[in-house]
Amino acid sequence: MKKITIILLSAIITLTSCFTEEGIIELPPTAGDVQIGQAIMTEYYIYQVFYDLKTNSTVKTNIFSDWDLGFMTSDTAWHIILNNAKTMYAGNSFNTNFEEVTSASGIEMLFDKSNGNTDSLATAGWINLSGETPVSENYVYVVNRGYNEDYSNAGYKKIIFETPENNKYKIKFADLNGQNEQSFTIEKDTTVNYVCFSFDNGIVDIEPPKNDWTLLFTLYQTMLSTSTGEFVPYTVKGALLNPHKIIANIDTLLNFSEITIEDTCNFEFKTDLDIIGYDWKYYNFEEGFYTIVPDRNYIIKNYDAYYYKLRFIDFYDENGVKGTVTFEVVRL
Repeated sequence: MKKITIILLSAIITLTSCFTEEGIIELPPTAGDVQIGQAIMTEYYIYQVFYDLKTNSTVKTNIFSDWDLGFMTSDTAWHIILNNAKTMYAGNSFNTNFEEVTSASGIEMLFDKSNGNTDSLATAGWINLSGETPVSENYVYVVNRGYNEDYSNAGYKKIIFETPENNKYKIKFADLNGQNEQSFTIEKDTTVNYVCFSFDNGIVDIEPPKNDWTLLFTLYQTMLSTSTGEFVPYTVKGALLNPHKIIANIDTLLNFSEITIEDTCNFEFKTDLDIIGYDWKYYNFEEGFYTIVPDRNYIIKNYDAYYYKLRFIDFYDENGVKGTVTFEVVRL
């Protein structure tokens, strides 16, 4: 009996020794079976798809152009993101006179980096947090709204992010010529990561509760290298992590079927939202279609504290139409 006890104790130590005290999880009796998941973005990628690995199901979808800005909801954060799926840009005019700003001329227009680093947001300089309460710099930002779902230009807006009151964002925006001026107050909703806002429709219901999803399949901008080695922004189709409690790692050495919970001890998990990204596929110009990159596995720690392994197997539906992302997923 003592020998059996020692063996069991050794096994438990092996499974938990690589985790911090906060990260120790109660493992299921057996690992999950291989399941097939699908995220349908459609041929022209008009849908953003929020997907949950725990239930292996789509939680919510929306047309990618349904929103323009996202307002972070955590108690102490005041970050504002652009809808990267629309190829949006924003620039700080460093002018506090709303009427004087009438064009994007001379303004450095930036997009949000796809890794989710809040220091790299196009609107990063809108607020001063050095005092006891947040205070707006009252700079006028020019926003290039990118594209609508039919890929027509969505136009420009100018906007001031005003000093928050009672833990609420306040904004004033208009067309560049000053017409259609409006003001809104946006209350934080901590059940989601971001409250989403449309210049056309005000606050819009986009993101599902942050404890209900793992991945967002979407268009987004990132920097790619040209044939001459120059890096330029480019719109890609891929998967981004839920920024709430989700971490992931890429593996190119192990056989997918052989990856176990013990292997998670050897992986360096990251919080970069684009760690899964787009490059699990590549476009074959000679053949004229997308091909899945072989031997590329992803290990994801989900919001439920379980680990999942995932690999992509197709980018086309049964009729050969692109935009349907198919993958295998297993709970470890």
